[in-house]
Amino acid sequence: IIMVHQSDRNSVPVCASVLFTIFLVFPVSSFYSVRIQSVSSSSLATRRFRRILPLGSTTAPTSYIIPSLNDESIANLNDSGYVVLPNYLSPDLVSNLLKDVEGIRASGRFKTAKIGQDFSNKLNTEVRVAETCFIGRSKSDLGDSAARMALYDSLDRIREGLSGNLRLDELDDGGDLLRCAPALDPGLDELLYARYPRGGFYRRHRDAIDGSASVLRCYSLLLYLNEEWTEKDGGHLRMHFDGFDDEVPEGGEEDYLDVEPRGGTLVIFKSDQVPHEVLDTWAQRTAIVGWYNRAATTSDIQSLSSQEDVTRLGMLAVAAVLVFGGVASILLQ
Repeated sequence: IIMVHQSDRNSVPVCASVLFTIFLVFPVSSFYSVRIQSVSSSSLATRRFRRILPLGSTTAPTSYIIPSLNDESIANLNDSGYVVLPNYLSPDLVSNLLKDVEGIRASGRFKTAKIGQDFSNKLNTEVRVAETCFIGRSKSDLGDSAARMALYDSLDRIREGLSGNLRLDELDDGGDLLRCAPALDPGLDELLYARYPRGGFYRRHRDAIDGSASVLRCYSLLLYLNEEWTEKDGGHLRMHFDGFDDEVPEGGEEDYLDVEPRGGTLVIFKSDQVPHEVLDTWAQRTAIVGWYNRAATTSDIQSLSSQEDVTRLGMLAVAAVLVFGGVASILLQ
Protein backbone atom coordinates (compact mmCIF):
# COMPACT_ATOMS: atom_id res chain seq x y z
CA ILE A 1 0.00 0.00 0.00
CA ILE A 2 1.33 3.44 -0.87
CA MET A 3 -0.19 6.20 1.24
CA VAL A 4 -0.64 9.45 -0.72
CA HIS A 5 -1.55 12.69 1.06
CA GLN A 6 -4.57 14.56 -0.32
CA SER A 7 -2.43 17.66 -0.84
CA ASP A 8 0.27 15.76 -2.74
CA ARG A 9 -1.66 13.92 -5.42
CA ASN A 10 0.87 14.98 -8.02
CA SER A 11 3.14 12.36 -6.48
CA VAL A 12 0.96 9.55 -7.86
CA PRO A 13 2.66 9.51 -11.30
CA VAL A 14 6.04 9.41 -9.57
CA CYS A 15 4.90 6.51 -7.39
CA ALA A 16 3.62 4.70 -10.47
CA SER A 17 6.98 5.04 -12.20
CA VAL A 18 8.70 3.87 -9.07
CA LEU A 19 6.48 0.79 -8.90
CA PHE A 20 7.45 -0.02 -12.47
CA THR A 21 11.10 0.15 -11.41
CA ILE A 22 10.41 -2.15 -8.46
CA PHE A 23 9.01 -4.83 -10.73
CA LEU A 24 12.12 -4.56 -12.90
CA VAL A 25 14.35 -5.14 -9.89
CA PHE A 26 12.35 -7.57 -7.76
CA PRO A 27 10.54 -10.76 -8.83
CA VAL A 28 6.82 -10.28 -9.31
CA SER A 29 6.19 -13.20 -6.98
CA SER A 30 7.62 -11.17 -4.08
CA PHE A 31 4.56 -8.91 -4.08
CA TYR A 32 1.05 -10.04 -3.27
CA SER A 33 -0.77 -6.83 -4.09
CA VAL A 34 -0.01 -3.15 -4.61
CA ARG A 35 -2.57 -0.38 -4.60
CA ILE A 36 -2.55 3.39 -4.22
CA GLN A 37 -4.68 4.67 -1.37
CA SER A 38 -5.60 8.30 -0.74
CA VAL A 39 -5.87 9.29 2.90
CA SER A 40 -7.10 12.42 4.60
CA SER A 41 -4.73 14.83 6.32
CA SER A 42 -6.26 14.01 9.71
CA SER A 43 -4.68 10.55 9.59
CA LEU A 44 -1.16 11.86 8.98
CA ALA A 45 1.36 13.17 11.49
CA THR A 46 1.90 16.83 10.64
CA ARG A 47 3.55 19.76 12.35
CA ARG A 48 0.31 21.27 13.65
CA PHE A 49 -0.41 18.09 15.58
CA ARG A 50 3.03 17.91 17.17
CA ARG A 51 3.26 17.57 20.90
CA ILE A 52 5.86 16.98 23.56
CA LEU A 53 5.12 13.93 25.65
CA PRO A 54 4.95 14.20 29.44
CA LEU A 55 8.26 13.41 31.05
CA GLY A 56 8.91 10.70 33.59
CA SER A 57 8.75 6.91 33.69
CA THR A 58 6.13 4.21 33.65
CA THR A 59 6.25 0.61 34.73
CA ALA A 60 5.61 -2.00 32.04
CA PRO A 61 3.58 -5.15 32.82
CA THR A 62 6.89 -7.02 32.87
CA SER A 63 7.98 -4.83 35.84
CA TYR A 64 10.80 -3.26 33.82
CA ILE A 65 11.06 0.51 34.16
CA ILE A 66 10.48 2.26 30.83
CA PRO A 67 12.34 5.60 30.89
CA SER A 68 11.94 8.58 28.58
CA LEU A 69 14.13 11.50 27.53
CA ASN A 70 13.88 14.60 29.70
CA ASP A 71 14.16 18.28 28.73
CA GLU A 72 17.88 18.43 29.40
CA SER A 73 18.58 15.41 27.18
CA ILE A 74 16.58 16.89 24.32
CA ALA A 75 18.41 20.22 24.73
CA ASN A 76 21.80 18.48 24.65
CA LEU A 77 20.85 16.57 21.50
CA ASN A 78 19.76 19.80 19.84
CA ASP A 79 22.77 21.87 20.90
CA SER A 80 25.56 19.31 20.48
CA GLY A 81 24.11 16.87 17.96
CA TYR A 82 24.34 14.01 20.47
CA VAL A 83 23.42 12.98 23.99
CA VAL A 84 24.97 10.29 26.23
CA LEU A 85 22.90 8.83 29.08
CA PRO A 86 24.69 6.35 31.39
CA ASN A 87 22.51 3.78 33.20
CA TYR A 88 19.54 4.45 30.93
CA LEU A 89 18.54 0.79 31.13
CA SER A 90 18.38 -1.02 34.46
CA PRO A 91 20.96 -3.76 35.19
CA ASP A 92 18.31 -6.50 35.19
CA LEU A 93 17.02 -5.45 31.77
CA VAL A 94 20.57 -5.29 30.42
CA SER A 95 21.25 -8.78 31.76
CA ASN A 96 18.09 -10.27 30.25
CA LEU A 97 18.66 -8.58 26.89
CA LEU A 98 22.16 -10.03 26.83
CA LYS A 99 20.69 -13.49 27.46
CA ASP A 100 18.29 -12.84 24.59
CA VAL A 101 21.23 -11.98 22.32
CA GLU A 102 23.05 -15.18 23.20
CA GLY A 103 19.92 -17.28 22.72
CA ILE A 104 19.23 -15.83 19.26
CA ARG A 105 22.87 -16.17 18.28
CA ALA A 106 22.88 -19.82 19.37
CA SER A 107 19.97 -20.41 16.98
CA GLY A 108 22.11 -19.25 14.06
CA ARG A 109 20.24 -16.01 13.35
CA PHE A 110 23.25 -13.68 13.45
CA LYS A 111 24.98 -12.81 10.17
CA THR A 112 28.38 -11.36 9.39
CA ALA A 113 27.95 -7.58 9.21
CA LYS A 114 28.59 -5.84 5.91
CA ILE A 115 29.10 -2.21 4.91
CA GLY A 116 27.62 0.07 2.27
CA GLN A 117 24.19 1.32 1.34
CA ASP A 118 21.31 -0.52 -0.22
CA PHE A 119 22.37 -2.89 -3.04
CA SER A 120 26.02 -1.88 -2.74
CA ASN A 121 26.14 -3.60 0.67
CA LYS A 122 29.19 -5.85 0.81
CA LEU A 123 31.59 -7.61 3.14
CA ASN A 124 34.76 -5.68 3.98
CA THR A 125 36.68 -6.94 6.98
CA GLU A 126 39.14 -4.04 6.70
CA VAL A 127 36.32 -1.69 7.66
CA ARG A 128 34.02 -3.77 9.86
CA VAL A 129 34.28 -6.98 11.87
CA ALA A 130 31.02 -7.80 13.67
CA GLU A 131 27.86 -9.91 13.60
CA THR A 132 24.32 -8.54 13.51
CA CYS A 133 20.72 -9.70 13.74
CA PHE A 134 17.71 -7.53 12.95
CA ILE A 135 15.05 -7.37 15.64
CA GLY A 136 11.70 -5.59 15.92
CA ARG A 137 8.06 -6.19 16.72
CA SER A 138 7.52 -7.69 13.26
CA LYS A 139 10.21 -10.33 13.85
CA SER A 140 7.86 -12.85 15.43
CA ASP A 141 10.10 -15.72 14.37
CA LEU A 142 12.66 -14.67 17.00
CA GLY A 143 10.40 -15.96 19.76
CA ASP A 144 8.94 -14.25 22.80
CA SER A 145 11.07 -12.20 25.15
CA ALA A 146 9.71 -9.96 27.91
CA ALA A 147 13.01 -8.07 27.96
CA ARG A 148 12.84 -7.44 24.22
CA MET A 149 9.24 -6.24 24.50
CA ALA A 150 10.31 -3.81 27.25
CA LEU A 151 13.11 -2.62 24.97
CA TYR A 152 10.64 -1.94 22.16
CA ASP A 153 8.42 0.02 24.56
CA SER A 154 11.38 2.11 25.66
CA LEU A 155 12.53 2.85 22.12
CA ASP A 156 8.97 3.69 21.04
CA ARG A 157 8.83 6.19 23.87
CA ILE A 158 12.11 7.76 22.76
CA ARG A 159 10.86 8.07 19.17
CA GLU A 160 7.62 9.69 20.30
CA GLY A 161 9.61 12.19 22.33
CA LEU A 162 11.85 13.08 19.39
CA SER A 163 9.30 13.11 16.58
CA GLY A 164 8.46 16.65 15.56
CA ASN A 165 9.70 17.99 18.88
CA LEU A 166 9.72 21.79 18.79
CA ARG A 167 12.91 21.83 20.85
CA LEU A 168 14.69 20.09 17.96
CA ASP A 169 13.77 22.64 15.30
CA GLU A 170 16.84 24.05 13.55
CA LEU A 171 17.12 27.84 13.88
CA ASP A 172 19.54 30.37 12.41
CA ASP A 173 21.61 32.78 14.49
CA GLY A 174 18.71 35.20 14.53
CA GLY A 175 16.29 32.62 15.87
CA ASP A 176 14.41 32.17 12.60
CA LEU A 177 13.28 28.66 11.65
CA LEU A 178 15.53 26.89 9.16
CA ARG A 179 14.05 23.39 9.34
CA CYS A 180 11.37 21.76 11.42
CA ALA A 181 12.31 18.77 13.51
CA PRO A 182 11.44 15.70 11.43
CA ALA A 183 8.30 13.69 12.06
CA LEU A 184 9.52 10.13 12.55
CA ASP A 185 7.72 7.18 10.98
CA PRO A 186 7.24 4.23 13.39
CA GLY A 187 6.99 1.85 10.46
CA LEU A 188 10.50 2.69 9.30
CA ASP A 189 12.41 2.10 12.54
CA GLU A 190 15.57 0.00 12.11
CA LEU A 191 16.79 -2.04 15.05
CA LEU A 192 19.38 -4.76 15.46
CA TYR A 193 21.59 -6.60 17.89
CA ALA A 194 25.30 -6.13 17.13
CA ARG A 195 28.03 -8.36 18.55
CA TYR A 196 31.70 -7.55 18.13
CA PRO A 197 34.15 -10.38 18.84
CA ARG A 198 37.57 -9.84 20.37
CA GLY A 199 39.43 -7.93 17.64
CA GLY A 200 36.24 -6.45 16.19
CA PHE A 201 35.84 -2.86 15.01
CA TYR A 202 33.93 -0.54 12.67
CA ARG A 203 35.97 2.21 11.04
CA ARG A 204 34.84 5.80 10.72
CA HIS A 205 31.59 6.32 8.81
CA ARG A 206 28.30 8.21 8.75
CA ASP A 207 24.86 6.62 9.01
CA ALA A 208 22.95 8.87 6.58
CA ILE A 209 24.37 9.21 3.08
CA ASP A 210 22.96 11.44 0.35
CA GLY A 211 21.88 9.54 -2.75
CA SER A 212 20.81 6.43 -0.83
CA ALA A 213 17.80 5.25 1.15
CA SER A 214 19.77 5.91 4.34
CA VAL A 215 19.12 9.63 3.84
CA LEU A 216 15.83 8.98 5.67
CA ARG A 217 17.73 8.29 8.89
CA CYS A 218 17.35 11.20 11.31
CA TYR A 219 18.63 9.88 14.64
CA SER A 220 21.00 7.01 15.40
CA LEU A 221 20.92 5.20 18.72
CA LEU A 222 23.18 2.83 20.61
CA LEU A 223 22.34 0.93 23.78
CA TYR A 224 25.16 -1.04 25.35
CA LEU A 225 24.79 -4.47 26.98
CA ASN A 226 28.33 -4.97 28.26
CA GLU A 227 28.23 -6.07 31.88
CA GLU A 228 31.37 -5.50 33.98
CA TRP A 229 33.07 -3.61 31.14
CA THR A 230 36.57 -2.30 31.93
CA GLU A 231 38.89 0.11 30.14
CA LYS A 232 41.13 -2.71 28.92
CA ASP A 233 38.18 -4.25 27.06
CA GLY A 234 38.28 -1.42 24.48
CA GLY A 235 35.49 -1.00 21.95
CA HIS A 236 34.78 2.65 22.72
CA LEU A 237 32.40 4.60 20.51
CA ARG A 238 34.34 7.51 19.02
CA MET A 239 32.23 10.41 17.72
CA HIS A 240 34.03 12.89 15.47
CA PHE A 241 33.39 16.65 15.46
CA ASP A 242 36.18 17.83 13.15
CA GLY A 243 33.84 18.73 10.26
CA PHE A 244 35.21 16.06 7.93
CA ASP A 245 33.37 13.06 6.48
CA ASP A 246 34.74 9.52 6.55
CA GLU A 247 38.38 10.46 7.10
CA VAL A 248 40.54 13.34 8.24
CA PRO A 249 42.63 14.80 5.41
CA GLU A 250 46.37 15.17 5.81
CA GLY A 251 47.05 18.09 8.10
CA GLY A 252 43.53 18.11 9.47
CA GLU A 253 43.06 18.45 13.21
CA GLU A 254 41.04 15.73 14.95
CA ASP A 255 38.26 16.56 17.38
CA TYR A 256 36.45 13.61 18.93
CA LEU A 257 34.69 12.23 21.98
CA ASP A 258 35.13 8.63 23.21
CA VAL A 259 32.19 6.96 24.96
CA GLU A 260 32.65 3.92 27.18
CA PRO A 261 30.34 1.07 26.08
CA ARG A 262 29.18 0.27 29.62
CA GLY A 263 26.02 -1.76 30.04
CA GLY A 264 22.87 0.39 30.14
CA THR A 265 24.42 3.46 28.45
CA LEU A 266 22.30 5.10 25.75
CA VAL A 267 23.77 7.27 22.98
CA ILE A 268 21.64 9.20 20.49
CA PHE A 269 23.06 11.42 17.75
CA LYS A 270 21.96 13.05 14.51
CA SER A 271 22.61 10.52 11.75
CA ASP A 272 23.74 12.95 9.09
CA GLN A 273 25.96 15.10 11.29
CA VAL A 274 28.17 12.82 13.40
CA PRO A 275 30.82 10.59 11.80
CA HIS A 276 31.71 7.85 14.26
CA GLU A 277 33.50 4.54 14.69
CA VAL A 278 33.85 1.55 16.99
CA LEU A 279 37.42 1.30 18.24
CA ASP A 280 39.15 -2.08 18.36
CA THR A 281 37.64 -4.44 20.91
CA TRP A 282 39.77 -6.54 23.25
CA ALA A 283 36.77 -8.41 24.64
CA GLN A 284 33.35 -9.32 23.31
CA ARG A 285 31.21 -6.19 22.83
CA THR A 286 27.42 -6.26 22.49
CA ALA A 287 25.10 -3.39 21.63
CA ILE A 288 21.65 -2.55 20.37
CA VAL A 289 21.88 -0.38 17.26
CA GLY A 290 19.00 1.51 15.71
CA TRP A 291 17.85 4.37 13.53
CA TYR A 292 14.73 6.51 13.60
CA ASN A 293 13.63 7.41 10.07
CA ARG A 294 11.38 10.00 8.52
CA ALA A 295 8.99 9.07 5.73
CA ALA A 296 10.18 9.20 2.12
CA THR A 297 9.02 12.24 0.16
CA THR A 298 8.44 12.75 -3.54
CA SER A 299 11.63 14.80 -3.76
CA ASP A 300 13.60 11.95 -2.16
CA ILE A 301 12.44 9.55 -4.85
CA GLN A 302 12.98 12.10 -7.63
CA SER A 303 16.54 12.77 -6.46
CA LEU A 304 17.30 9.07 -6.58
CA SER A 305 15.66 8.57 -9.95
CA SER A 306 17.77 11.36 -11.46
CA GLN A 307 20.95 9.28 -11.04
CA GLU A 308 22.23 7.69 -14.23
CA ASP A 309 24.19 4.91 -12.60
CA VAL A 310 22.44 1.59 -13.16
CA THR A 311 22.92 0.65 -9.52
CA ARG A 312 20.61 3.52 -8.59
CA LEU A 313 17.71 1.52 -10.01
CA GLY A 314 18.02 -0.82 -7.09
CA MET A 315 18.28 2.09 -4.69
CA LEU A 316 15.18 3.65 -6.23
CA ALA A 317 13.28 0.44 -5.57
CA VAL A 318 14.48 0.48 -1.99
CA ALA A 319 13.32 4.07 -1.51
CA ALA A 320 9.89 3.17 -2.84
CA VAL A 321 9.57 0.09 -0.68
CA LEU A 322 10.45 2.26 2.31
CA VAL A 323 7.14 4.03 1.86
CA PHE A 324 5.20 0.90 2.72
CA GLY A 325 7.60 -1.83 3.72
CA GLY A 326 10.02 -0.55 6.32
CA VAL A 327 13.79 -0.21 6.09
CA ALA A 328 14.71 -3.13 8.31
CA SER A 329 12.82 -5.62 6.15
CA ILE A 330 14.95 -4.91 3.08
CA LEU A 331 18.37 -3.70 4.17
CA LEU A 332 21.19 -6.11 5.05
CA GLN A 333 19.06 -9.23 4.69
